[in-house]
Amino acid sequence: MSSKTERSLLDQGKSSKFLFTFFISFAIAKAFGLAFTKIFTNVLSQQEMGQYYVILSATSLIMSFAALGIPMALSRYAIRYKTKNQIQNLRDFIFSGFICFIIVELLIIIGFIIYYFVTQAPPPFFDLGSESIAKTMWDTHIGLPYGFVSVSDNYIIFLFLVAAIVVAQFFSTICFTTASSLQNSRYYAIIVIMRVLLQIPFGILFTVFLDFGVFGLIAGLAISEFSVAMYSAYRIIKDIGIGRFSISELKKLFEFGLPIYASGILWYFFDLAILVYIKMVEGNASGDVTISLYRYGALTVVNLVLLAGNVFGLVYRPVIYKFFENDQFKDMEIFTVRIMKLFMILFFPFISLLFAFSPWLIQFFTNAEYITSIPIIPILLFAILFQYIQIITTYGHTLYMKNYWSFIGGVISFILTCTVAYFLIPINGLLGIAVAYFTRRVTYLIIFHFVSQHYFKIKFKWLQTLLILFYMGVAGGIGAVLYFYAFPFIGLWNYTASFTISAIIFALLVLVSKFITKGDVKFLTGLFKSYIEGIRGTKQDLIPEEAS
Repeated sequence: MSSKTERSLLDQGKSSKFLFTFFISFAIAKAFGLAFTKIFTNVLSQQEMGQYYVILSATSLIMSFAALGIPMALSRYAIRYKTKNQIQNLRDFIFSGFICFIIVELLIIIGFIIYYFVTQAPPPFFDLGSESIAKTMWDTHIGLPYGFVSVSDNYIIFLFLVAAIVVAQFFSTICFTTASSLQNSRYYAIIVIMRVLLQIPFGILFTVFLDFGVFGLIAGLAISEFSVAMYSAYRIIKDIGIGRFSISELKKLFEFGLPIYASGILWYFFDLAILVYIKMVEGNASGDVTISLYRYGALTVVNLVLLAGNVFGLVYRPVIYKFFENDQFKDMEIFTVRIMKLFMILFFPFISLLFAFSPWLIQFFTNAEYITSIPIIPILLFAILFQYIQIITTYGHTLYMKNYWSFIGGVISFILTCTVAYFLIPINGLLGIAVAYFTRRVTYLIIFHFVSQHYFKIKFKWLQTLLILFYMGVAGGIGAVLYFYAFPFIGLWNYTASFTISAIIFALLVLVSKFITKGDVKFLTGLFKSYIEGIRGTKQDLIPEEAS
């Protein structure tokens, strides 16, 4: 592999400080996110935190419906427009997508209002109990007549707060997607930090000082997201400009984005439906506790993996698309195979150590009440492993705009996952959630591997890949045996001792098999050097001067 290819993953952002800025931004945002979890899991009950997560899931579903796949389409076409210096097309693409988003958003909100007045009951994900949060807020803290907000108790207020959050998140998502696609971090990285940084003080104000409970967290989120949206809109207009409504750009958006959009809708619907199903099976109070253990217990640890993963995802696909646009097909194949191998080798020791210290991490980031969620962490970690293997290896159909496969594969995986969830959740809610998401990631990987290979053939080193997976199984199995039979007498330190040894065993197996070559070391060294050079780089405008 050429030296250019070896360093290409991080060289893309070398002159604009893209990677360094985004990595630091994600690290800071993750730290604030963990601080948010620590504060509010100790202020609100597990039931209230479960209610909050259900509302967040409903917000994500509405956002997914209204966005029409625009962010995914933008991530693909922004590279093409930049490569071909078609900046006006980029402006028109963003503006046309925004108009469609507003129309769909209004239709969704009108539909929710009609639903309430027809059924005289809010959807399950907006029903937080019989107590009117809105009335309590008005009577206790404002002291004005409650009359005009008495319509449907808290439902209308929550609905409009959620609508405001969705609109705000669209602005910031488009801004963020444009920045990551064009690989320029100027002004944009702050969005990642602002989202969490502003939510903490507003959440404390409404939840702690004004005692609004779950409503306080939602209100704080709405205000913080609106602030970020104002900044994002300003950056988009200043750096790119305002486009025109274009039918041709809208057609491109729908051709690329709608199949992914339809697939995304399935999964956002599943994410929300599985939470509602838990509440139905276990009852509202118990179900909310299970949901809280899953999201603010197990996922608090698991999401630490997503820090590096999110940074990687921002860079990897744009680089692949750039290779493709420049007809560097062989480099693209070599690059993909090497990245997958190194990812698998480095990932397992990391997640083993993460699981080893999970009891202490959960107590540090939340409290001891959430430790009961530990058993599902390995399942979720391996689900993420397969998720990232899919991201690394299955892009062939997207290169040629064959995204209808996203919907077909999504439907197949959706049916299998729903079946697993339907039978397992009544038996064990937490385990049911974990196994359902693992099923989702594995089936997605299998389906899209064959689809992607049909359009862009990659010669993977299958024997080496299977051996790495085998070593994972051996090391993980030894860790489990040690946990159950060797160290059960040392309490929570059992996790630490057993699975630290598991990580060491895997590393030794890899070293003995000589899977890491000198070329791999040179490649990783090149990536590190690119990070360092990114610190010393000079800033660039989003649009080059000659294109403005």
